[in-house]
Amino acid sequence: MMMFVLLVLFWASINIIRSYRRVYAISDVDVGGLGLDGLVTASIVSAYGLISIFARLPIFILSDWFQSRKWFIGIALWAIMLTSIYVVVQPDATSLYLSSLALGLGASMLALFNVMFSETFDPKDALVSVSILSIAPLMAEFLVAPLQTYATQEAVKNYTLLWSLSAVLALVAFVLLLGLKDNKTKVTNFKLSTFFRILLTPRFLFIALFGVLVSFVRFSTSSANMVAYARTDVVNMSALLVAYLDVVFTLFQLGAGVMVGIYLKQKLGVKWTLVFGLALSGAFALIGALSTHDLTLFFAYGLNGFGYGITYNLLLGLALSSFIKEEREMSMGIYQTFFAIGIYYGDQIYGLVMQWIKGLVEGAALYQTVFLGTAGLVTVLIILVLIIVNGKIKQGLEA
Repeated sequence: MMMFVLLVLFWASINIIRSYRRVYAISDVDVGGLGLDGLVTASIVSAYGLISIFARLPIFILSDWFQSRKWFIGIALWAIMLTSIYVVVQPDATSLYLSSLALGLGASMLALFNVMFSETFDPKDALVSVSILSIAPLMAEFLVAPLQTYATQEAVKNYTLLWSLSAVLALVAFVLLLGLKDNKTKVTNFKLSTFFRILLTPRFLFIALFGVLVSFVRFSTSSANMVAYARTDVVNMSALLVAYLDVVFTLFQLGAGVMVGIYLKQKLGVKWTLVFGLALSGAFALIGALSTHDLTLFFAYGLNGFGYGITYNLLLGLALSSFIKEEREMSMGIYQTFFAIGIYYGDQIYGLVMQWIKGLVEGAALYQTVFLGTAGLVTVLIILVLIIVNGKIKQGLEA
């Protein structure tokens, strides 16, 4: 229970500012933004995924070496708190970039929570533990959404208030962390031979590579990118709806996560569950590319959350259950490293599109272009699943 409450506060300190990085950076100064260049903004937002690529596996190795998980979570909380204070004191590209790095480091700790929480369950219930823990981000979203609305409801947005609240939430979470018992087994599990055996396992490699593409689809069409799209002059979504975008996404993600654990995987199997989840994410990407109606985008955003909830929880559960308890930290670290690659390029794609099509797309058109391309990618992924997930691969995933 303490671990669950801690994750709610931990995630709240991240989520209160994560989706507002792009809109804060790129908005004009006269409406409370920093007025930064689009390419600079893309670098700031993608720093979240960049640090995750290099942090997720080493975090597991170091926590295994030092035989402690809680203190690495504590380091992440201090990084979030200090960089949030830095943004408040000196709001510019540098402080916002460091804040984005800290958020990425914090998000990298989610895998530690998953392993810690799953170890309180039997191995066969690993997918159930993922579903239960997925409730925490939803509660965090409900906690921060009213605060986000309050800070951004005026014509001139008070973005620094959000970063101030992030620092406070991180401090409260750290105090709670001090009273949490670390359930890390006092043995060192990391070995190079085990690392390469896990990495080269065909079943696991498929899961990890697919995780890259799933995370790309998710982050190219949601979070900071969706909020920035919603705040463009063409869409002009209200502050209230923008603040509750992540609530809608997480609510549907939670529902999907629960359904994966108790119904979808058993009834449809891995192959058709993946197809179903991808189809929902692709449907939203297509809607985002073709529609600029604020209410349509707001409610359709639930499709994105439901689709991602299906694919993310299924892949994460498969990655956890593919190996014995002593190897879960390493397998999760490897899987999360692959997943972070998709996060990075999902955020960086906007900067790449601006460079590829210089001067041709800007504002809402930039987001619509990326959404349309993402919908095309999802179509290709569905075709690949239908072709590849057969025979021995299908039997291995269904096992």
